[in-house]
Amino acid sequence: MATARPDPRFYHIDTHTLVLDCSAIDSIEHQHKQRMVNHLANTYINQGGCIDVVSAHQCLTLYCAQGTDIVQLQQQLLTAWHQLDETTLSHTHHDIPMHYGGEYGIDLEAVAEASKMSVKEVIELHSSALYEVDFLGFQPGFAYISGLPKALHLPRLDTPRTEVKKGTVAIAHDKTAIYPAQSPGGWNLIGYTDLCLFDKHNTPPALFAPGDTIRFVEVDHD
Repeated sequence: MATARPDPRFYHIDTHTLVLDCSAIDSIEHQHKQRMVNHLANTYINQGGCIDVVSAHQCLTLYCAQGTDIVQLQQQLLTAWHQLDETTLSHTHHDIPMHYGGEYGIDLEAVAEASKMSVKEVIELHSSALYEVDFLGFQPGFAYISGLPKALHLPRLDTPRTEVKKGTVAIAHDKTAIYPAQSPGGWNLIGYTDLCLFDKHNTPPALFAPGDTIRFVEVDHD
């Protein structure tokens, strides 16, 4: 049954690329919108003339084969948007063993100072939240994870580091993340996990999928 939820915006990048953008809809919670975007991405991949479908922050980009009628595809997407019941969408939950501080979490004390909390309070707050994977990007297996408590919302570093180690857990703005491989990075580093987030030999290779939920479980603390 169709709902009365507001229409998303649509725009065409070119004659065979269609974008659905629901970021301006304030009447639906962020996580519900993201779940809907991710469900539509899974629905339309390899369907309706779509070569690739990419979900991002409250938007969805569909790359279509030459000759695809994207005006018709847009109407199909709009119908699917209104018929979707986001409360029935499935997901996987992950408990992440988390080591706070130490050589990987070199920004933990600075985060505590900026947040006007003790290190212990930062750890308790970060590990108390239930998080949700919004989408993957930046590098294979890197998940942008929402649900970070407001008291921990801090800007990215003014100067990114040239090297952040694999498994490092970090925060920036309203998100937390785990680096699946060594790379540059500009987030605030608060600890690490031993879990492997991306293995090309696994099916699927990435541990996380959009819509999954996450809780960080403190193992120990240096």
